[in-house]
Amino acid sequence: QTLVSGMGELHLQIYVERIKREYGVECIAGAPRVNYRETIMKKADFDYQHKKQSGGQGQYGRVIGYLEPTETIMDEPTFQSDMIGNVITPSWLAAIEKGFLESCDNGPLMEHRMSGA
Repeated sequence: QTLVSGMGELHLQIYVERIKREYGVECIAGAPRVNYRETIMKKADFDYQHKKQSGGQGQYGRVIGYLEPTETIMDEPTFQSDMIGNVITPSWLAAIEKGFLESCDNGPLMEHRMSGA
């Protein structure tokens, strides 16, 4: 599966026809999806606790934080750690930041990319 993007439905139809004509490849095109963005309007606190026991030692983790809107609504999501001391190693912080940014790819309401948080 290959995803293509364009300026509108007509642009995508022309692209599909061109692929069929130039490369002789039959294309199945679905309905176009509008690239909406999700954002938050006010500060939101969260407290998430992860517990997983699958025999053996198991896993446990707790994340406490908040999301707040940025100055402009089209800003990409940013991660900021206000941790005091070196309680969590930098490699773990990098993994936490990666997980946060990946979760911003699918927003909570319509699963569109988040912006302005």
